[in-house]
Amino acid sequence: MKPDSANRRIASFEKSFGKPHLYLAYHAAFPLALTADLLYHLWINFQQDIHGRLLDIPWVAVADILLSPLCEEVGRELYEMDGEVRQELLKQLQADANFSQQRVLQLSNFLLEYVQQQLYSDNPDIQDFAQAQQWTALAYKQPKDAARKLALAYTQLDYQDLTELIRLESVVETLTEPLREFPQLQIYACGMAYFARGELAQATVQLKRISKIGNRIQVAGVSLPIPEEIRKTRSLTRRRLLQITGLTGLGLGTAMLLPRVRQPSAPLTHLLVTGQLKNFDFEAVTVNAQGQVTKTQRHQAQFFSQELRNGVTLDMVAIPGGNFLIGAPVEEKGNDDDELPQQEITIQPFFMSKYPITQVQWRAVATLPRVDRFLKRNPSRFKGDNLPVESVSWHEANEFCARLAEWIKIAYRLPSEAEWEYACRAGTTTPFYFGETITSDLANYSGTETYAAEPNGTYRGKTNPVGELPPNAFGLYDLHGNVWEWCADSWHGNYNDVPSDGSVWQSENENLFPIFRGGSWMDLPVHCRCANRNRSDRDGRNENVGFRVVYS
Repeated sequence: MKPDSANRRIASFEKSFGKPHLYLAYHAAFPLALTADLLYHLWINFQQDIHGRLLDIPWVAVADILLSPLCEEVGRELYEMDGEVRQELLKQLQADANFSQQRVLQLSNFLLEYVQQQLYSDNPDIQDFAQAQQWTALAYKQPKDAARKLALAYTQLDYQDLTELIRLESVVETLTEPLREFPQLQIYACGMAYFARGELAQATVQLKRISKIGNRIQVAGVSLPIPEEIRKTRSLTRRRLLQITGLTGLGLGTAMLLPRVRQPSAPLTHLLVTGQLKNFDFEAVTVNAQGQVTKTQRHQAQFFSQELRNGVTLDMVAIPGGNFLIGAPVEEKGNDDDELPQQEITIQPFFMSKYPITQVQWRAVATLPRVDRFLKRNPSRFKGDNLPVESVSWHEANEFCARLAEWIKIAYRLPSEAEWEYACRAGTTTPFYFGETITSDLANYSGTETYAAEPNGTYRGKTNPVGELPPNAFGLYDLHGNVWEWCADSWHGNYNDVPSDGSVWQSENENLFPIFRGGSWMDLPVHCRCANRNRSDRDGRNENVGFRVVYS
């Protein structure tokens, strides 16, 4: 999340709940992670500003903050704030004359006392939670001591404990600002995280940035070893990589799973030639303008199942190549200028996910190592494993693709706008792949509104489990309604210069909004048409926007 997005989220929170709630949110941003008990004790202990004036924070602010968009539940009764939101709230706390740096020191003392008993808990998870909070408090109060303690933590590690290396790097990265005088610690933590992920070239580059004495590195006055693999700058053996498989650990209270190492997946052409695809049968329906089913036709499509982890799979349906007209004919009801003029596009074969990415699939990939940005584990407003993930930005959808591609070693990506519409139409030329209209028996949208002569239907008011409503003739589900779906393209106001090969239509202007398609659970039927287009900020998150992925 960019700072502007964090500021908007904070401003929205203040507008909804008021200044006293915001004051408690300032304090809630200080710990790395929150429990209801910790936030309640913050509320009890900080009822006044540094001048002794009452803040008038109601007790319900505790629940309101934990359940607000400022926080995400990342474990059983454990919550975290987005890093940018947390940093911005802390900046505001320190800039506010009612609190300033004096309140930061008071928070440090409070947190050190709060976690004292937890440091000696018999539960290792509670110990890890308390230790991370202790490091946080020290980082703001005694940064040199905090840096030394973190460095000492590395000396106590078995470097085969790869998940602890990941956890420590997460802590150090989060404390970048208060530990800014110790860049060597940041570099060492980053290098060791690369080592834990088996990326020895990157690890070597990082650690070479720090002065070395023999086979050790000096960080915050502590002598830290360089793992033998890095010293010899050789790749990990396959045996060593396989030893990594399945390890888990906790980072800031959040469960983190290291990826299972796999052989690179076969390219698309190899899958087609060697018969590694499976078949599935389904029925597609066609309706008239009254919404009556006029034809039911059986189809068969091919797909492969990409294993993610813990039994979670991603079904990728083979989409045949062909030609089609992108956009809407001028006579189509509800069309707009941005859907004109229609242009012929040639599409090469590709694979598209059978459904919008679900929340269980999102969680499986969100636990993989970060490529460019942080991903929340449970970003969606509507919760359910088989509900489509929503409230994810265009940048976050691309991060999902990047993590999946890095792990599987094939280039999963967002579809181009042309690929999306071609896949949606599945050979049809009507406003909807079902025909002249849609009904709430066929799609999840604002069904109480009509497009043609169909009767009024049902408005569900939320997302629907994927795959419950009929597919199109390619075997793809939920392309009309449920959630809008991000595409890779930048916005263009018409199709005058659209690429004729179906490739992503980018622009040199990075400020152009990206596209999303398909309509959603809250949209009118006219906005769910095959040709309808929409756009939003690259960092924008909405409870009706998700995505699906492609591979070619």
